[in-house]
Amino acid sequence: MPVSLESVSAKPPPSSSRSEAVLVAGVNWLGDSVMSMPALQAYRRIHPQTRLVMLVKPPLAGLWSLHQAIDEVWTLPDNLGGMLLTARRAASERFRCAFVLPHSFRSALAPFLARIPDRVGLPGHGRDWMLTRIEQPPCRPALEHQCHEYRALFGVTDLPLETPRLNLSGQLSDAALQRLNGLESPRVALLPGAAYGPAKRWPAEYFITLGGMLKSALHCGIVVLGSGSERDLCARVTAGIGSGAVDFAGRTTLPEFAALLAHCALVVANDSGGMHLATAAGVPVLAIFGITDPQKTGPLGERVRILQDSVRRSRDIERNSEEAVLALRRIKPEQALAAARALLHGGGGMVQDPVEQRKKYRDK
Repeated sequence: MPVSLESVSAKPPPSSSRSEAVLVAGVNWLGDSVMSMPALQAYRRIHPQTRLVMLVKPPLAGLWSLHQAIDEVWTLPDNLGGMLLTARRAASERFRCAFVLPHSFRSALAPFLARIPDRVGLPGHGRDWMLTRIEQPPCRPALEHQCHEYRALFGVTDLPLETPRLNLSGQLSDAALQRLNGLESPRVALLPGAAYGPAKRWPAEYFITLGGMLKSALHCGIVVLGSGSERDLCARVTAGIGSGAVDFAGRTTLPEFAALLAHCALVVANDSGGMHLATAAGVPVLAIFGITDPQKTGPLGERVRILQDSVRRSRDIERNSEEAVLALRRIKPEQALAAARALLHGGGGMVQDPVEQRKKYRDK
């Protein structure tokens, strides 16, 4: 693979008034990226003159180009040459500090090779010696959600927890609306996939049944969304629902995905990156969980309802966990319809603590 290093940004070049530069080594998954946004938003609020550069793998560059806290996005190829080129470029930029969000050894390597003076990260994975400052994750029950790990890293745990938020341009929004032209409104998005596999996927036939119920009960259009690897699954769900459902799986960039979600009145999703993206797009989310723990990785939106039927909660599950699959099957489409109705008619508005809001709306 040839070495390349790109800058991607939807914004104009950063203002010359920026007094210093900070590098952020971003996480590698969509959901984790969204969960890190509240920390970045808070850091930007208290450091308005700092130039923030996000370093991520190419698939996530489009996501961060939509986030107002970030001035510039660098992409990092997955090879040694790209790593060395990144380190050389970072050294020339004279960053004051680097925040290393992932736990991996590799994520700390570029800031270390660039000799950035202050390199901050969480402990472990044999990379502590490459960091100048190690932040311990918070251990209080009230701060168990993963977003608080990132807040501790940036030193903003004492600030109010903000909801993740993307800035969708008018052009992007208009293009998404054009693609939805002819579909009945209001629209409900169904996200039947989950990159982790069956242990996080509500059965496809349940999504099909729910889609039909939603059309009948709410007279809505159905938007089915997913990644390229979820094309077959989403096509099956769309065909099962029939007329009034459209399928965009694998036919969008991440910004286009977010813009389509933003034009929906509700999103029904598994515990997935798409679920978190919907919260950042500002859409009410009905999230369906198996045995993963929503107190640790649940959505941080303004209006969220979680359906879960499991006594055991764990972050460490097998991709084909029979226990998780059975827990998901216990949640019936009729329950999801009732939860969707309640969420749609439950009012809105910003909340001070989205984690507490999530607890309030939980269905067990």
